[in-house]
Amino acid sequence: MITHSTRSGYILLITILVIGAVASAILSSLMILGISANQVSFSVVQANQSLANAQACAEYGLMKLRQSPSYAGNEFITIGTDQCEILPVGGIGNNNRVICAEGKVGDSVRRLEVVINQVLPQTKIYSWQEVAVFSLCE
Repeated sequence: MITHSTRSGYILLITILVIGAVASAILSSLMILGISANQVSFSVVQANQSLANAQACAEYGLMKLRQSPSYAGNEFITIGTDQCEILPVGGIGNNNRVICAEGKVGDSVRRLEVVINQVLPQTKIYSWQEVAVFSLCE
């Protein structure tokens, strides 16, 4: 009499279940990594856009200062759907002026401080740097 072992069926079933669990874990990990990478990418895009907005505001402030040395700043500028802010311009007259600009996109905020040695006849910029917190502005 020949008897067939039913153990090989159980072993096959358990093997398929283990392989399925491992494949599901790998797939879930890849999906989570993809979502995380997408969020990081979105944050980087926002950070770059907010820096571009801050630079645009600083350039605008420089242009306005060249047009009128009494330019006081303290204004918001709309760039597309985003905004940037020029804080009150520091200093008086043609020499030793400071422009602080802040660009915001979503949760990202970037700040620039521009120190100007001379405005006219030729603008001479001493420094143009990104800062975490304004130190030269009110």
